[in-house]
Amino acid sequence: MPIEQIGVVGAGVMGSEIAHVAAGAGKRVILRDVDEAALERGLAHVRDLGERAVRSGRMSRADAAALIARIDTVTDDEALARCDLVVEAVTERLDVKRDVFRRLDEAVKPDAILASNTSGLSITAIGRETGRPDQVIGLHFFNPASVMKLVEVIRGEDTSPATMEAGQALARELRKTPVPVVECPGFLVNRILVRAMAEAFRRAAEIGAAPITADASVAVTGPAPMGPFALADLIGLDTMDHIQRGLEEAYGERFADGGQMAAQVAQGRLGLKSGAGFYVGKAPRGSTSEEGRDVARRYYLGALVEACLCLEESIASLPDIDLAMQLGAGWKIGPLAWADSTGLRLLAQRLENLRRDAGERFAPPAALVERAAAGRLFHGPAANGGG
Repeated sequence: MPIEQIGVVGAGVMGSEIAHVAAGAGKRVILRDVDEAALERGLAHVRDLGERAVRSGRMSRADAAALIARIDTVTDDEALARCDLVVEAVTERLDVKRDVFRRLDEAVKPDAILASNTSGLSITAIGRETGRPDQVIGLHFFNPASVMKLVEVIRGEDTSPATMEAGQALARELRKTPVPVVECPGFLVNRILVRAMAEAFRRAAEIGAAPITADASVAVTGPAPMGPFALADLIGLDTMDHIQRGLEEAYGERFADGGQMAAQVAQGRLGLKSGAGFYVGKAPRGSTSEEGRDVARRYYLGALVEACLCLEESIASLPDIDLAMQLGAGWKIGPLAWADSTGLRLLAQRLENLRRDAGERFAPPAALVERAAAGRLFHGPAANGGG
């Protein structure tokens, strides 16, 4: 079934960004919210995105006007009946999303696909609130959707292959890069990234490393463009704390951050949006230190272990794991390619040493150990002699 008309439920920043992307790709869009003022703000955001594109020469004024004309705003579910796919972009609470999907199931036509933009909630649980769980999918756009190229296409336990194919095809039509992901807490990018960040926060607290030197060391010694403290401040420490707590509940102590983010939130320090978090204002430029490099090693080893576990659990394919981290987290290369360039035998030994000092969360994963022992790489047949 071709997807020509798209519904977007929730006119906040994320919903309006998705509406902008869909309308920019020539789709008719129905933007739905219960609040007229929210719809007005959402359309204003779409207009602002268009104005920026016009000023930068990426879009003509006529095309920007045509984009806006393809978006209709409504406050009722009935108007969504003619949509081929509806994307939900409401608050990140499972009870709220379940309620939205129950209503959408009644409102939209029987062959329509229902999608959630959740960054980590269960697609299976959401889908089972409907009479069409095989037609429910996750379409996790990364923020800001008008800029970021990655869309994680999430398969729940009941999602059909045809629905997955339709979701990936739509992402490509919207000029995005789809990465198919099997549902798990945190999905793919957040799971790997938050594990790395939690390890960094925990280690920095243990050895008294300053955030500024830890961030500088992460950016200098590996493929990540920004250190974990600055990134948490940018995203919002309340948001990050919520994600980290959920992942620790799901996976256990390997996602524990030593309470570092919760301590900031308790003081009202939420990051850039409140004026202060780990830093006051924007993170300054720092330099590396011995302690900072120690934190960076924990950061990248945490990411590598979690990437390997995702590979072993068939959450995503090997190439897609690295591609997702490049497009979704801005890494120059993904964690598995980074391991290849560093040396698999060296990294397996580092993890084994760390396992003795820091515990089983650093047990070298089989995906790494087997390749290191066989002299193979993640992205090639022959080892480079590393280690």
